[in-house]
Amino acid sequence: MRSWLLICGMVIAVGCLWVPAVSAQEAQTPPAEATPTAEAAAPPAAAGADALAEDVDVSKIDEILSGEIDVQRGETGEYDPAGRRDPFRSLLEGLPEAEEEERPPGLPGMLIEELTLEGIIQTPSGILAFVQGRDRTSYIIRPGTKLYNGEVAEIQPKKVIFRQQGTDPKQLKPYEEVVRELTD
Repeated sequence: MRSWLLICGMVIAVGCLWVPAVSAQEAQTPPAEATPTAEAAAPPAAAGADALAEDVDVSKIDEILSGEIDVQRGETGEYDPAGRRDPFRSLLEGLPEAEEEERPPGLPGMLIEELTLEGIIQTPSGILAFVQGRDRTSYIIRPGTKLYNGEVAEIQPKKVIFRQQGTDPKQLKPYEEVVRELTD
């Protein structure tokens, strides 16, 4: 198949570039006298090339070239999927966008990453910590305080340990510990 296409391409290229051969005697005669007929000017090898060129269907060339011109102008073609997915479109296109759900107000709506540890105090009822949230409001937390993506597991004199809900279902523990330490 490849060799046939190569031969056809060569025949077309040779046919486009073919210049009749002129003998030395014809080249010396003035142009007014030299009026050879098309049959006399064509060498016998060209007759075989014309026979091959007649077998090649070139009716689609103009259509292909006009399509290339349209693409260069920025016009695009149409894709007929015939019931199949268009392979040139994103798989994510057309999916509903993930809307961020409404969080509850205050600490229950805060993520662990959004809290800044401000201080830790010891009281007769236990140890407490002061944190600042994303809304620049200070909150008091104690062990067991629920947050949007976890809870306060433990408060020590210099750090707070949060238990964050895990996002990987393959983890052994369904949570991961996040430690926030006081900075001096």
